Amino acid sequence: MNNLESILKLSYSPMTVFEFDIFREDKDICDFLEATSVYIIAKRKLPIMRLIDSASNGFKISVTMNNNSQDIEILMLQEDNIKLLHDGLMGIRVGNNTESKDEFHSITLLGKNERFIMNANMDRLIHLDSNKKIKLRVKGDIVPFITYEVLYIGQCTEEHIFKRFKSHHALMDILIKEKIIPPNYDKVNDLLILPFNIESNIISELTGDSSEKDLVEGLTGRFSFDNKTISLDCEKALIKAMDPKYNKQKFRQYPKSMDGLYNHNLKNIIYRIEENIILEYGNDNKINGSMNPEEASIISIKENNDFSIIN
Repeated sequence: MNNLESILKLSYSPMTVFEFDIFREDKDICDFLEATSVYIIAKRKLPIMRLIDSASNGFKISVTMNNNSQDIEILMLQEDNIKLLHDGLMGIRVGNNTESKDEFHSITLLGKNERFIMNANMDRLIHLDSNKKIKLRVKGDIVPFITYEVLYIGQCTEEHIFKRFKSHHALMDILIKEKIIPPNYDKVNDLLILPFNIESNIISELTGDSSEKDLVEGLTGRFSFDNKTISLDCEKALIKAMDPKYNKQKFRQYPKSMDGLYNHNLKNIIYRIEENIILEYGNDNKINGSMNPEEASIISIKENNDFSIIN
C-alpha cells in the first residue's frame, strides 16, 4: 500500500487584501504564486512598523499591533547578509497601506546608485528569515505576529490564484460580515491571504500480498492520483480540521470524497505546514506550522477512516 506525506509551503509570504490587489501587476510575484493550489483567508491586526535606526550597514525597526501591547524589534545587518547587502544600505523607502503619516507597513531597501535590494512587509521579512533567505535579529515575542485566525479555506487547482479571486464570493462575504469594510475601509488590512503549494512524498510498501496495481505504481512511480487530487484532498482535510465559519461546505464525511484521495485507498496520509506560522480556529484551537518537522502539527488519516489532529 502507499503512504503519502504532503508538506504545505507558502508560495509567497502572507499578504493583506490591500497588498494582494496591488501585487496583481507584479510579474515576479505572479510567478511565485503560480504553484499555489490551496489558500487560507485569515484575520490578524495590521503590523505597524517604525524606523529606529538606519545606516550603511543595516537598519533597525520596531513593530507593533493595535491589540498587542508588546513590540518586537527587527535588526538587519550587512555582516549577516553579505550577499544581499554587499555594497551597503544606501537608502530606505517606506510604504503605507493607510493614510497615517506616523507609521508604515512595508520597507524598500536600496543599494549603491539606488540598486533595488528588496521590498517587504513584516510578514515578508519574517518569512524570508525563517526560510534562511535573509538573516534577522529579532527581539521580543514574535508569536502574536505569526498567528492568524482562519476564516476560509479554498483551492485554486484550475486557475491562477489571482484569477480565482477575481470572482471570489467568499472574499466580499468575509469583508462585510467581519465588518472589515464599511464604515472603516482601512481595516481591510486586517484580512490576509496565505497561499500554499504542496510538496508530496509517496512511500510504497510492497509485500508478497501487494496488489498488481500497488506493485506497478511502486515500481514505476506512476500513481493513480496526481497533484490536483492531492490538493483537493488537502483542502477538505484542512476544512474538516478547522471548520472555518465562511466555508459553506464542511466536508463532514471526509476522508470520504469523490475527487480526493479516498478512492485511491492509501494506507496513511499526513498533512503538515512547513512554515513558522500558527493557525487559530474555534475556541482557542491551534494548528502549528514549523520549519522543524518535530514541532509541526499533523493532520493524519489512517486506513481511509481514522482522522486526527496531532499537536
